[in-house]
Amino acid sequence: MPAHVFVDESKTRGLLMAATACGAAEVNAHRRTMASLLLPRERRIHFTKEAPARRRKILGVIAEFDLAVRLYQAEKNNAAGRKACLIAVVRDIADSAERLVIERDETTTTFDKQVLFHAAREHGCSDSLQYELLAAHADPLLWIPDAVAWSWVKGGEWRELVAPYSTLVRV
Repeated sequence: MPAHVFVDESKTRGLLMAATACGAAEVNAHRRTMASLLLPRERRIHFTKEAPARRRKILGVIAEFDLAVRLYQAEKNNAAGRKACLIAVVRDIADSAERLVIERDETTTTFDKQVLFHAAREHGCSDSLQYELLAAHADPLLWIPDAVAWSWVKGGEWRELVAPYSTLVRV
């Protein structure tokens, strides 16, 4: 079954990109479940702004989805680190994903599009992989890599909660 992959990042202590793979058949159900977690007047879930009890609840819901998350870690948050992470994401999903959604960072949009274009060609998926850069509120499944990246970087109990379904890849 083809996958949709959702990517967000943490720029704390280098660069960590979390790529969450979700089976295409489950995307809509998981999207509805994540959207149901919104509080009144919230447009999106942003993990840095959530209370600890709410974080645990959200991570519990995510754990029930039975998803796989790959965490791409670069030592530095610079152009070379970002490029290495994006290329590694495309390399790893080239044979299995039909859609790649990355949370848009206005400061890197042009750079990201160029890297993705070349990476898709290099890894033979330019015809089969659709990629787009979206605002965080545009797709509730972008909230999953946000939560996982934050939890991994935070460490301690937070990392322990996401570790069972997360794999670290150093680039």
